[in-house]
Amino acid sequence: MYQVKKSPAGYIFDLPRERIAFLFMEDGTYVMYHDEKTLCYSMKPVKVSKEEIERFEETGEPPELIKAVKSGDYPESCVVKELPPIDEDLKPLNPSRKCVVVFTGFRDTVIDYVECGKEVLAVARLVDEPEKVCRFFGKGNYKIAAVKLKRGQECLSREEFLRKVEECTSG
Repeated sequence: MYQVKKSPAGYIFDLPRERIAFLFMEDGTYVMYHDEKTLCYSMKPVKVSKEEIERFEETGEPPELIKAVKSGDYPESCVVKELPPIDEDLKPLNPSRKCVVVFTGFRDTVIDYVECGKEVLAVARLVDEPEKVCRFFGKGNYKIAAVKLKRGQECLSREEFLRKVEECTSG
């Protein structure tokens, strides 16, 4: 079952490697969807009613728009991108996966992450330039890796990150 977060601005439906977000704007409702392999977000309002979204929250039955997107039938107003593969260093730990997109002030970024006690191991990559990467370990939210990547801040080297992965799995 989806974890649901809602606010006056919209809804977010989360699974470990899938997110569906609806954003309510003055000109209509925008959507963002991603699974393990594909990112899709609308640049213009899409046809989905608030009632359909509320029914999704109550029953777990996605709106027709989301069913179409999941089957590869994307609305004309959507930007669709293939996501890079799950980070190899985190893959054995079965990481969760989330995307932050251009609407949030980021470039389109995919983040693979696992929680390790009260800390997080996260790897952020630009969707269009997957060689641009930031590895993070520490307290806080997985999005810290995306923030560091966006700002060009220092990130862990792969070797440092692998040591943290090792510590996490052996502790």
